[in-house]
Amino acid sequence: MIEIQKINNGGGQSYFRARNISLVINTINQFEPITKRDLVDRTGLSFAKINSIIQTLNKSKLTFETGKEESGGGRPSALYQINPNYRYIAGCELSHNKVHTIIGNLKGEILYNKTIFFEKFSSKELLIQTLIENIQEAISEANITPKKLLGIGVAVAGLVNPKDGAARPFPHLADWGDLSIKHLLEEKLKMHVHVENVANAAALAELNYGEGKGKKNLLFLDIGTGVGMGIILNGKLYAGASGSAGEFGHITVDENGPICACGNVGCIETIASTKAVVRKAKDMIYQGVLSSLRELSSENIENINFKMICAAANNDDKLSFNLLDDMGKNLGEGIVTIINLFNPETIVLGGEIGDDCRTVLDSIMNVVQKRALEIPRRATEILFSSLGDDVNVIGSTIPLIEKFFSTSTGELN
Repeated sequence: MIEIQKINNGGGQSYFRARNISLVINTINQFEPITKRDLVDRTGLSFAKINSIIQTLNKSKLTFETGKEESGGGRPSALYQINPNYRYIAGCELSHNKVHTIIGNLKGEILYNKTIFFEKFSSKELLIQTLIENIQEAISEANITPKKLLGIGVAVAGLVNPKDGAARPFPHLADWGDLSIKHLLEEKLKMHVHVENVANAAALAELNYGEGKGKKNLLFLDIGTGVGMGIILNGKLYAGASGSAGEFGHITVDENGPICACGNVGCIETIASTKAVVRKAKDMIYQGVLSSLRELSSENIENINFKMICAAANNDDKLSFNLLDDMGKNLGEGIVTIINLFNPETIVLGGEIGDDCRTVLDSIMNVVQKRALEIPRRATEILFSSLGDDVNVIGSTIPLIEKFFSTSTGELN
């Protein structure tokens, strides 16, 4: 239930009226479009109170009438919903090589979207400056006044301490150290900031707007240069005691495999990340293995990337198909473990992997069918994300939207 502590519509409000308004806002947000009569049934408030609150909310422009309910007879009832553009959120993703910034509204719709790339060994100072400048540019370009902005959500490709918003460590970024992005951005931009791990953010996006909508138990696998996992249990994000839950990429699948940056050997990340697959493709071609990847890379082997490998596999390139088949098998070994462990309804695959990588999904499913326990296997659906490259950055805004609908947000105006 929402508990708005301060509501200004021309005079002071009692605690109970504020609580009732909060209840109505939350109910509309969950079940829109909704009639006044349905609000009475769902909240237990009288029709007179619902009518008065709806007048207040419509006047503030937080809600509006969106049409009439179909009726078999009699006067049709008006339908009400939340105004998605009542407030906005800046979202930002800081990953291994890019800063992706959006401005979104209360329904996750994107009004501004820009991505810039940076060099792997850029300094910490340059990255922070880039992050701040991109957020400022997004707010300016979207023409959002500070009053209308709830805050800034940041998704980072690193471990995040939920207590202070510190990302630790950032092994792929030079000299990052232990830095609280939350405190730094709040000091520089004078706005509320929420920092989340990219896989956790993506899991929230899928739960609210994507393949996990309406589900309670969801796992999101963020497969790219690294391999992470966001965990939704009973409809809530699970981050663990220190915020480090979901390190799927550090499950060992080959005890004789390569040494991982974490110090372990044979981690999924060392053999089934997109980075590992690209590296192996280059090595094989340098060794003389024939592949259409030479042509796709304009004879520059160092230009080969994961999308090229997926495209080549789809055009019957044997090397590319075998690499993706092995990638899927190794991911499948890890997925068997998490199916047996978590018994999820849905596992969503995202990051750099998508519908153009069907070979990977087919190989995953072959392993899962053979290895996972039958009861949890039958209950689990495995599919690609439908939110594409925006999934992480959309997810970064969701904690701020949830905060808006669950705590004091200031005045209705």
